[in-house]
Amino acid sequence: MDDIVVAIAESRADLLHRLSNWERYSTFDGSYDPRTFTGELEPVEQEDVRLEKMTAEAAVARARATNREFGVVLREVEMEVAIQLGRILARPAEEVAERVLAGSVAVVAAAAEEGLVCGVCQEEMGGRVREVVGCGHKFHEECILEWLKRKRTCPLCRFQLQDQD
Repeated sequence: MDDIVVAIAESRADLLHRLSNWERYSTFDGSYDPRTFTGELEPVEQEDVRLEKMTAEAAVARARATNREFGVVLREVEMEVAIQLGRILARPAEEVAERVLAGSVAVVAAAAEEGLVCGVCQEEMGGRVREVVGCGHKFHEECILEWLKRKRTCPLCRFQLQDQD
Protein backbone atom coordinates (compact mmCIF):
# COMPACT_ATOMS: atom_id res chain seq x y z
CA MET A 1 0.00 0.00 0.00
CA ASP A 2 2.83 2.42 0.79
CA ASP A 3 4.15 2.04 -2.76
CA ILE A 4 0.81 3.18 -4.15
CA VAL A 5 0.76 6.23 -1.85
CA VAL A 6 4.32 7.13 -2.88
CA ALA A 7 3.48 6.69 -6.58
CA ILE A 8 0.41 8.91 -6.27
CA ALA A 9 2.39 11.57 -4.37
CA GLU A 10 5.21 11.54 -6.95
CA SER A 11 2.67 11.89 -9.75
CA ARG A 12 1.03 14.77 -7.87
CA ALA A 13 4.44 16.45 -7.51
CA ASP A 14 5.01 16.07 -11.25
CA LEU A 15 1.54 17.49 -11.93
CA LEU A 16 2.30 20.49 -9.72
CA HIS A 17 5.59 20.96 -11.57
CA ARG A 18 3.77 20.98 -14.90
CA LEU A 19 1.16 23.43 -13.63
CA SER A 20 3.81 25.78 -12.25
CA ASN A 21 5.67 25.63 -15.58
CA TRP A 22 2.57 25.82 -17.74
CA GLU A 23 4.27 27.69 -20.60
CA ARG A 24 6.38 24.59 -21.34
CA TYR A 25 3.50 22.12 -21.34
CA SER A 26 0.48 24.05 -22.61
CA THR A 27 -1.03 23.16 -25.95
CA PHE A 28 -3.00 26.43 -26.04
CA ASP A 29 -2.31 28.26 -29.30
CA GLY A 30 -4.32 31.42 -28.57
CA SER A 31 -7.19 30.48 -30.86
CA TYR A 32 -9.72 29.22 -28.34
CA ASP A 33 -13.28 29.41 -29.54
CA PRO A 34 -15.91 28.15 -27.07
CA ARG A 35 -18.09 27.01 -29.98
CA THR A 36 -15.41 24.45 -30.95
CA PHE A 37 -14.99 22.96 -27.47
CA THR A 38 -14.91 19.18 -27.83
CA GLY A 39 -15.63 18.37 -24.20
CA GLU A 40 -12.30 16.57 -23.81
CA LEU A 41 -10.19 17.22 -20.76
CA GLU A 42 -6.73 18.72 -21.06
CA PRO A 43 -3.89 16.25 -20.30
CA VAL A 44 -3.32 17.89 -16.91
CA GLU A 45 -6.99 17.49 -16.03
CA GLN A 46 -6.91 13.88 -17.21
CA GLU A 47 -3.91 13.22 -14.95
CA ASP A 48 -5.72 14.76 -11.98
CA VAL A 49 -8.75 12.52 -12.59
CA ARG A 50 -6.46 9.48 -12.92
CA LEU A 51 -4.78 10.28 -9.60
CA GLU A 52 -8.13 10.76 -7.84
CA LYS A 53 -9.22 7.36 -9.19
CA MET A 54 -5.98 5.72 -8.00
CA THR A 55 -6.50 7.23 -4.53
CA ALA A 56 -10.06 5.93 -4.37
CA GLU A 57 -9.01 2.47 -5.57
CA ALA A 58 -6.28 2.34 -2.91
CA ALA A 59 -8.84 3.32 -0.28
CA VAL A 60 -11.30 0.65 -1.48
CA ALA A 61 -8.62 -2.04 -1.27
CA ARG A 62 -7.54 -0.92 2.20
CA ALA A 63 -11.14 -0.63 3.44
CA ARG A 64 -11.90 -4.17 2.29
CA ALA A 65 -8.67 -5.56 3.76
CA THR A 66 -9.23 -3.91 7.15
CA ASN A 67 -13.05 -4.13 7.17
CA ARG A 68 -13.37 -0.38 7.78
CA GLU A 69 -15.66 2.32 6.40
CA PHE A 70 -14.62 3.58 2.96
CA GLY A 71 -15.04 7.31 3.74
CA VAL A 72 -12.71 7.13 6.74
CA VAL A 73 -10.12 5.11 4.84
CA LEU A 74 -10.32 7.46 1.84
CA ARG A 75 -9.50 10.45 4.07
CA GLU A 76 -6.66 8.42 5.61
CA VAL A 77 -5.16 7.60 2.20
CA GLU A 78 -5.57 11.22 1.03
CA MET A 79 -3.73 12.37 4.18
CA GLU A 80 -0.91 9.88 3.57
CA VAL A 81 -0.59 11.12 -0.01
CA ALA A 82 -0.50 14.72 1.23
CA ILE A 83 2.19 13.90 3.79
CA GLN A 84 4.31 12.10 1.18
CA LEU A 85 3.79 14.98 -1.27
CA GLY A 86 4.98 17.39 1.42
CA ARG A 87 8.12 15.31 1.87
CA ILE A 88 8.78 15.32 -1.87
CA LEU A 89 8.25 19.07 -2.18
CA ALA A 90 10.42 19.75 0.87
CA ARG A 91 13.48 18.05 -0.62
CA PRO A 92 16.36 20.44 -1.05
CA ALA A 93 16.99 21.52 -4.63
CA GLU A 94 20.48 19.98 -4.46
CA GLU A 95 19.05 16.53 -3.71
CA VAL A 96 16.66 16.74 -6.65
CA ALA A 97 19.46 17.95 -8.91
CA GLU A 98 21.73 15.12 -7.75
CA ARG A 99 18.98 12.57 -8.52
CA VAL A 100 18.59 14.04 -11.99
CA LEU A 101 22.37 14.05 -12.45
CA ALA A 102 22.62 10.44 -11.31
CA GLY A 103 20.77 9.09 -14.32
CA SER A 104 20.73 11.84 -16.90
CA VAL A 105 24.14 13.49 -16.85
CA ALA A 106 27.37 11.51 -17.14
CA VAL A 107 30.95 12.55 -16.41
CA VAL A 108 32.68 12.55 -19.78
CA ALA A 109 36.08 14.08 -19.10
CA ALA A 110 38.33 15.40 -16.35
CA ALA A 111 39.44 18.22 -18.65
CA ALA A 112 37.47 19.75 -21.48
CA GLU A 113 38.06 19.55 -25.19
CA GLU A 114 39.69 22.67 -26.59
CA GLY A 115 37.26 25.21 -28.03
CA LEU A 116 34.22 23.74 -26.25
CA VAL A 117 32.00 26.34 -24.56
CA CYS A 118 29.65 25.69 -21.63
CA GLY A 119 26.04 26.25 -22.69
CA VAL A 120 25.12 27.66 -19.28
CA CYS A 121 27.88 30.19 -18.47
CA GLN A 122 29.11 30.63 -22.07
CA GLU A 123 32.75 30.31 -20.97
CA GLU A 124 35.36 27.94 -22.34
CA MET A 125 35.24 24.54 -20.71
CA GLY A 126 37.77 23.57 -18.08
CA GLY A 127 37.76 21.08 -15.23
CA ARG A 128 35.10 18.40 -14.98
CA VAL A 129 32.65 18.23 -17.84
CA ARG A 130 29.23 16.57 -17.79
CA GLU A 131 27.24 15.37 -20.78
CA VAL A 132 23.45 15.15 -20.84
CA VAL A 133 22.47 11.56 -21.56
CA GLY A 134 19.91 11.74 -24.32
CA CYS A 135 21.00 14.84 -26.20
CA GLY A 136 24.78 14.83 -25.69
CA HIS A 137 25.27 18.50 -24.78
CA LYS A 138 28.26 19.18 -22.49
CA PHE A 139 28.54 21.62 -19.58
CA HIS A 140 30.74 22.52 -16.63
CA GLU A 141 29.78 20.20 -13.78
CA GLU A 142 29.01 23.13 -11.44
CA CYS A 143 26.99 24.97 -14.09
CA ILE A 144 24.72 22.05 -14.94
CA LEU A 145 24.17 21.28 -11.25
CA GLU A 146 23.05 24.86 -10.60
CA TRP A 147 20.83 24.76 -13.71
CA LEU A 148 19.19 21.50 -12.60
CA LYS A 149 18.34 23.01 -9.21
CA ARG A 150 15.84 25.16 -11.09
CA LYS A 151 14.88 23.21 -14.21
CA ARG A 152 14.82 19.61 -15.41
CA THR A 153 15.74 20.29 -19.01
CA CYS A 154 18.91 20.61 -21.06
CA PRO A 155 19.81 24.33 -21.14
CA LEU A 156 20.44 24.21 -24.89
CA CYS A 157 17.77 22.01 -26.47
CA ARG A 158 15.25 21.68 -23.58
CA PHE A 159 15.53 17.88 -23.63
CA GLN A 160 13.37 16.75 -20.69
CA LEU A 161 15.40 15.04 -17.95
CA GLN A 162 13.77 12.50 -15.64
CA ASP A 163 14.42 11.95 -11.92
CA GLN A 164 16.22 8.70 -11.17
CA ASP A 165 15.60 6.90 -7.87
